[in-house]
Amino acid sequence: MTLWKAIFILLSAVFASTFIIVFSMFYWPSIPSSPQPAEGRVYPLNNHGKYTYMNRREYLMQEDAQLILPLTLASIGAIYYFIDPFDLKSRQRRYRRPPRNFKA
Repeated sequence: MTLWKAIFILLSAVFASTFIIVFSMFYWPSIPSSPQPAEGRVYPLNNHGKYTYMNRREYLMQEDAQLILPLTLASIGAIYYFIDPFDLKSRQRRYRRPPRNFKA
């Protein structure tokens, strides 16, 4: 169980950091609003109807993050649902039911 706890926490940290990077890309001050081919900024990023232009490295970072986010979320969900490393399901079941001889 310790291995699955470590994997769960590691995947959660990867998911959170990747989400923060993808979400914050729209607000990076270094991304210009006009293409600059001399700097390699030719990859458009639709920023709420206003395009900003990224270089190849930023574009690949965004594309990779869009692949990583659903995979890590699916892995976190599968580990939580099938393996339950923190034993949360049995704890919920244990405290949800009243005892057999309970009379209100």
